[in-house]
Amino acid sequence: MRQEIKKAVKCNNGTFVGKETDELIIWKSIPYATQPLGKLRWQKALPAADDDGVYDATKPGHVPIGPVNDSMGTAEFGEDCLVLNIYCNTGCTDSRKPVMVWIHGGGFCAESQASPLYDLTNISKQCPDILFVSIDYRLGFLGFMNFERVPGGENFKEAGNLGLLDQLEALRWIQKNIAGFGGDPGNVTIFGESAGSASVTFLPLIEGSEGLFKRIIAQSANIAYCDTMEHGIHVTQNFLAVTGCQTMDELMALTTGQLVDAYLKAALIDKNCLLGTANFPLLDGVTLPEDRAEMYKMWGDGKRAKIDMMIGSNQDEIRYFVPSEGGEEGFLNTLRWIAKRDRALLNGQEKAMYDAFMGTLAAESEGSRLEQYCNDINFRAGNTNMAIRHAAAGGNTYMYFIKKPVTTPQLGAIHACEIPYLFDTCIEDPMGSGKIVSTEDCEFRHVAKQMWTNFARTGNPSTDKYKWEKFSGENRRTMVFDEAIGMQKDIFGRREDLMMSWAERLGNGSSKRVC
Repeated sequence: MRQEIKKAVKCNNGTFVGKETDELIIWKSIPYATQPLGKLRWQKALPAADDDGVYDATKPGHVPIGPVNDSMGTAEFGEDCLVLNIYCNTGCTDSRKPVMVWIHGGGFCAESQASPLYDLTNISKQCPDILFVSIDYRLGFLGFMNFERVPGGENFKEAGNLGLLDQLEALRWIQKNIAGFGGDPGNVTIFGESAGSASVTFLPLIEGSEGLFKRIIAQSANIAYCDTMEHGIHVTQNFLAVTGCQTMDELMALTTGQLVDAYLKAALIDKNCLLGTANFPLLDGVTLPEDRAEMYKMWGDGKRAKIDMMIGSNQDEIRYFVPSEGGEEGFLNTLRWIAKRDRALLNGQEKAMYDAFMGTLAAESEGSRLEQYCNDINFRAGNTNMAIRHAAAGGNTYMYFIKKPVTTPQLGAIHACEIPYLFDTCIEDPMGSGKIVSTEDCEFRHVAKQMWTNFARTGNPSTDKYKWEKFSGENRRTMVFDEAIGMQKDIFGRREDLMMSWAERLGNGSSKRVC
């Protein structure tokens, strides 16, 4: 079935007029919820109110408040940031296109859909039969806070995971309205990288998420990316210290400018190892379970088995942080600190398993051993744990491992390196030395787009050239992107099994000074 694609689309909360350029209509900064302003600060987002007005949707709105504005000067910080962008290629007029919803990364404390890295224009031009959506959500001190010890905080019990609840509200808006843009609300895939990847693994565990999406693609993070309520108290204390506030009434009275200033000051007094001022989702017993282990169990039940899963990581994830640690020497010292601290947190049985894990890497240099440890604890162990459980429950499960796209040699296949290939955008060196991912053409650039979008279309990422076999705990078949692209079996062997028990208990707490 085909339909005329219109720039003005009527939604429940207004008619939004997008801009058409080169067979692509983009609607920018459509509000998907009532904006969390005034008395709604630190409260669960409310649905967008019904509205018959007509609104311009051609300009970027405000970006979520964080330590850095990544919009390259195209947008300003604002608390009214619960907005989404929609990209529709008019070259395909099917009225029920598969929908891919992108959730950006940034450690749950930074970045936005306004970043040039996350521009979905090019992938939309190349995949006309897919409708692409990107969303913003509350970050850091506005999105993930524990106020239980702050006078008045008893009225903010959901503050620990507001960013995730924002994402769910965006998905509810999409269910209500996406058909008007030519999308199929029954075929929605949520996908993201880093914090966005963790988000798509948390969302299926939250009450009320059923029916909002059919598939997930998790790129380089998982449910390990959460914190205890105890750690949340630590973050809150630092926030109170930099704002000078002692009660919720005083926090509610802060201006937007004062909130922006607080982010910058907190970054100086609480620089967590590698991840800066990261506030992660909290194990609050309200939105998420109080126990990490419970979340892994949930990924092995029948409810989650109904959701198709594609999940994976990159070979050199942790080397993304080499520039921010001041170079190789500082980076190695940080990895030594993480490994030493982690081992001290283990019980006797886990210490023996930790030593056996390091023993599997005995032939490698100290730096390589420590890098692989941090890659596994932060990314791979959680991914494999979830995938094994999901597949065992009958889920449609696919695993990938990116080894060698064309990147700067000294950094390798780092965290986020796949995004420029998937979206045909650019990633910059955090130290300012320029591009660190080549723009040259390569097979990976084309195959990744095909596989990601094939998965969204049908639940099977295979292409005519490459058959992607399902993952199971028995064979652990993984699509490996190297000089040659193809399936490999059990690529990490025993070392994943050794880590899984303590990784499940500690999550990625290895990157935090306080757990």
